[in-house]
Amino acid sequence: MIRKWNENFRTAWRNPRLRRALLIAVVSDALGFAVIALPPVQWAVDAVTAVLLLVVLGFRWQLFLALAIEVVPVLEVFPAWTLVVMALAVTTNEKTKDER
Repeated sequence: MIRKWNENFRTAWRNPRLRRALLIAVVSDALGFAVIALPPVQWAVDAVTAVLLLVVLGFRWQLFLALAIEVVPVLEVFPAWTLVVMALAVTTNEKTKDER
């Protein structure tokens, strides 16, 4: 299972749109962790991240799940953006393989 996920992720990484989305998510999670003591700044980072990911990936309901996780004060240290984008990359890759 891990081998299949790794293969799917490497294939998805070749997609420039998914690569941009993952880089946005990683930078956002790093910035969010850096400004954890400043909630208004963290909210701004999350809002900008949500907009950027919606622009790059289009509408995906999973992005709203990540935004909901980021809103909860205790869960804000969890790298939700990165994990959701990684999951989207793997599942998007699986869909394109099935459609071939």
